Amino acid sequence: MQRSDILYDLFREQVHASPGARAVFDEHRSLTRGELDALAGAIAAQIPEDCIRVGVVMDHSVEMIAAILAAVKTGRAYVPAEPSFPDDRIRFMLQDAGACTVLTNPQYAVRFEGFRTVEVPAGMETENAAVPEERDGEGSGAESPGSLAYILYTSGSTGAPKGVAVTNANVCHYVRAFQNEFHTGPGDIMLQYSVCSFDIFVEEVFTTLCSGAALAIPPERVKADIRALMAYAEDHGVTALSGFPYLLLEMNALPEIPRCLRLLISGGDVLRAAYVTNLLGQAAVYNTYGPSETTVCASYCNCNETAPLADGTYPIGKPVLGAEILVVDAEGREVPDGVTGELCILGGGVSAGYIGDREEENKAFEPLPDGRVRYRSGDLGYRLPDGNLAFLRRKDRQVMILGKRVEPVEVESVLHRCAGVKAGAVRAFEDDNHLAYLVAYYVPDETGTDEGRLRRDMAHFLAPYMIPEFFLELPDLPLNANGKVEVLRLPYVRKDGLVVEQAGLSELDTLMEWRMEVLHEVFGVPAEDPMGVLFAENLAYYKRVLTEDSHIAVLVKLDGEIIGCGGLCMYTEMPSPDNPSGQCGYLMNIYTREAYRHRGVGKTTVDYLLWRARARGIKKIFLETSEAGRSLYEGLGFVKNEDYLFLKEADE
Repeated sequence: MQRSDILYDLFREQVHASPGARAVFDEHRSLTRGELDALAGAIAAQIPEDCIRVGVVMDHSVEMIAAILAAVKTGRAYVPAEPSFPDDRIRFMLQDAGACTVLTNPQYAVRFEGFRTVEVPAGMETENAAVPEERDGEGSGAESPGSLAYILYTSGSTGAPKGVAVTNANVCHYVRAFQNEFHTGPGDIMLQYSVCSFDIFVEEVFTTLCSGAALAIPPERVKADIRALMAYAEDHGVTALSGFPYLLLEMNALPEIPRCLRLLISGGDVLRAAYVTNLLGQAAVYNTYGPSETTVCASYCNCNETAPLADGTYPIGKPVLGAEILVVDAEGREVPDGVTGELCILGGGVSAGYIGDREEENKAFEPLPDGRVRYRSGDLGYRLPDGNLAFLRRKDRQVMILGKRVEPVEVESVLHRCAGVKAGAVRAFEDDNHLAYLVAYYVPDETGTDEGRLRRDMAHFLAPYMIPEFFLELPDLPLNANGKVEVLRLPYVRKDGLVVEQAGLSELDTLMEWRMEVLHEVFGVPAEDPMGVLFAENLAYYKRVLTEDSHIAVLVKLDGEIIGCGGLCMYTEMPSPDNPSGQCGYLMNIYTREAYRHRGVGKTTVDYLLWRARARGIKKIFLETSEAGRSLYEGLGFVKNEDYLFLKEADE
């Protein structure tokens, strides 16, 4: 028989089974299931009857969990936000969701002018508090499984956060899927580590309280230090932990982890084999996948029983209980195993879509003839022969930063609204550890601005992890013929401060200075050019190819000083089976001044030019180099071919 699809009813089953069992504890107090139920009831009694959606903005504590349960208990959808979020962002979320009341700690109540507030103090007791009558003996005011349980805001592609509406039935589906795979129950203790505005928090709280396990809430100071966190886990007998891959990476560097930890769950971003090499022998390690729109996780992969992929990442596994994942082409048709397509999710986790007027974005939720809804994730992947799924990348510009979804277009929208900005753009890059970071490019107006002011202005609306890591002032943004920003021509900014900028005709004098230096230093051409022949030949070449856009020339800077250069010459040969498009590239002028060599400058330059070549569909690339430079290029996959080194890109 199917268990209830009303979320609070699942918790009440545990209350009835053992009201005296511990349910949740923080550094100040511990509550049994019965006490947590009573505290939730006491808070619920203070929520105005005409309010159907409530904000929850509180410090992580026993009282916060009770406040969330208070909303769920009375059939109201809760809208979570961290107190550290900017006021403007929180207000937008609350207003967009239609939340007229905020459950909050007394110290934050002043921030919510215009909203009704219910203050939930630390140590709140249920004595002398009016507790509402329970409905049909079950204590839940949810009208149906389709009633909303929460609205979770993620970064939006339209320039503003978007709220994912998740139902009681969705969360109950996930509770069942989680228990089916991990078998948590009495005796288990789950660490509450995640922020409240992310799916992992839902996993931590509801799969624990609805299975008979207990929830441990460590102080913030403990979360900030991995050794302190592990000591906390050992002291309190924590058995399960769910977090981003970077948390597991920190744990992996420790000599050992507490023996009580039996289950480590990674979610929110790509899990690499290098992150868990030492953990696999100490606990069960799982890689998980699932957008917020499909309720926490849609697939699980047991890393202890699954080999990593050739790129060093783990598969995302197989669908959870009650879910189905298809890999489809642009027309929505399933593709064969091994063929790249978009991951589409069906089943009990597919949510009710987005709150508000988001007709275009809600098209991702496709009704099927059989009555089910298919969610098109925007993620690309493929199915392996053993049935496991592999994640590749996003179709769009969305990235994951600290395990949280970020739409660069939303950050860009905020940048445009900052005082002193005439024009701006935001791009995402990956560092050497494949972690994403944002770069903001801005053109100041006549009033002017700077990085410090921009950071302060953006902090009024963006969460800290959404604020770009680097800001670069430009005289103008590169535009295409249609007047749109040509993203590929924006400078590449590396975390160590290197900036790779494409040079054009306006930088011709500088390009010529560097070309002549390269001819002298690399090719042994005399520094003197008495007749000016070499200079004239190279000048004519640059004027022609830069005008034709058949050559990409770059200058590499460190702290504003040019320290290197490079170029990609693009041409067309006769199409052949080896190169059907006929598009070819030739790397030239790759050079770094001696004082800056052996710092990865050359590799950065080549990586950038290869990326630009791929963006143009070029898969066949040649170059000439000295013996000293051969190791660099061989490390990038180039092989000897007569007098040249040759790189044939894979078709995938």
